[in-house]
Amino acid sequence: MPHELMTDRLVLRELTVADAPALRQICTQPYVLKWMPDWEMPLADMEGLIAWYCDCYAKPETMRIMLAMTLKDSGKMIGLVGTGRKPEVDDDVEIMYYIDEAFSARGYTSEAARALADHALQTLAIDHLIGIAEPDNPGSQKVLARAGFTQEGTRLILNSGEHEEKPFLYYRRNR
Repeated sequence: MPHELMTDRLVLRELTVADAPALRQICTQPYVLKWMPDWEMPLADMEGLIAWYCDCYAKPETMRIMLAMTLKDSGKMIGLVGTGRKPEVDDDVEIMYYIDEAFSARGYTSEAARALADHALQTLAIDHLIGIAEPDNPGSQKVLARAGFTQEGTRLILNSGEHEEKPFLYYRRNR
C-alpha cells in the first residue's frame, strides 16, 4: 500500500527517482548541510539513494518510510520526512526531516513530522519512535516537541557523516 499522507497544507508522498534533482537542490543548502552533512552527494548518488528508498517501501521490516514533503496547493517539493533504523542509537527507529530554507519557520516540518509519527506508530511493528537534535538546533527541537516527542536526556552519538561523537538531545514518542 503506497504511503501518502495528507495534512492541512501538505501531501507527504513516496519519492520517485524523478524527485532527485529537486531533493538534491534542497539537501545541499548550507541550511540543511549544517545539521545533515552526509546528504551532500552527486545527483547520480541521490538517484541511487531514492531508488533504494523505493525498494524499501515494499519491505515494512526495514522501518524505512521516506516521504517527499510537498505543498498541497502546488505540489512543490519543499523537504523530506522519514523514518528508519538508527544504528548509532541502539537501532531504534528514528524520525528525520529537513526542509528548504525558504519554507522554514512556517510549521510545515512540525506538521509533516506529526503526521508521519502518527502513521508510523500505527502501521509499523514498533512501540516508539526516537528523534535526535543537536543542542544548538532549536528549530529541530521545536519540531520534535510539536510532533509529540518528549525529551528524555542527552546522548553522545557518532552521527552519520560525522567523525566524532557529540551530544544530541534524545527524544522519544511512544505509541
